[in-house]
Amino acid sequence: MKIIQFMKTRYVDVKKLAAENRFKSGAYIYVNPFNYMFLRKRPDITEVAFYRSDGIYLITILKAFLPKSLNFYRQSFDMTSLAPIIFEHCQRNNLSIFIAGGKEGDASKFISRVNSNFPDIKWKGDIDGYASESVIIEQVLAADADVVILGLGNIKQERVAAKLATLKEGLYFTCGAFISQTANSKTVDYYPNWVNKYNLRWLYRFFTESHVIKRVINFYPKFLFVFLKDLFFASK
Repeated sequence: MKIIQFMKTRYVDVKKLAAENRFKSGAYIYVNPFNYMFLRKRPDITEVAFYRSDGIYLITILKAFLPKSLNFYRQSFDMTSLAPIIFEHCQRNNLSIFIAGGKEGDASKFISRVNSNFPDIKWKGDIDGYASESVIIEQVLAADADVVILGLGNIKQERVAAKLATLKEGLYFTCGAFISQTANSKTVDYYPNWVNKYNLRWLYRFFTESHVIKRVINFYPKFLFVFLKDLFFASK
């Protein structure tokens, strides 16, 4: 599937799907200016994945150039957005979860942190994000969980989520750095209250995660040019 067709037809409102209990089996990835550059060349992923938007920069552009009916808004897999919704959905429907991501030991710390807020979640296991894709897929399939949360980094997590979606029914959510952030923060909430209040999560990450600012400088301007080019040729 061409990337613009994917962007127009595979967008989902995860909050609404959870509220109405209407999830379809599949990979639920997020798109940002960084992984867009890879996804546009990976029809094997776009053919099987649904997506959500992440970050104010991307959302502003999508609202400007794609159909208004898609109703883009921030859907990040963290405690300020989608994570509590998915955890509550799993508790309510007795769905089990497998965690893959972070450094060795991060996933188990993550589970311990989340348990303090969501004690009724049924965990099916975990694995660090540095294992090979084949090992992660093997462990996920063996665990037979209903929901899998993948924090493997772009674009490893997208490849794994898409592959799993073709092998076994389930819900496969990519979450970026959420697992390692939660495991290594002082509380289950990675962002301080003042950061959330003033919507400064992007700025906070500039100072706490050095790779973020490099990624913004290298990919965000390039993304706008490439996205507009893709949009132009898709209309031909």
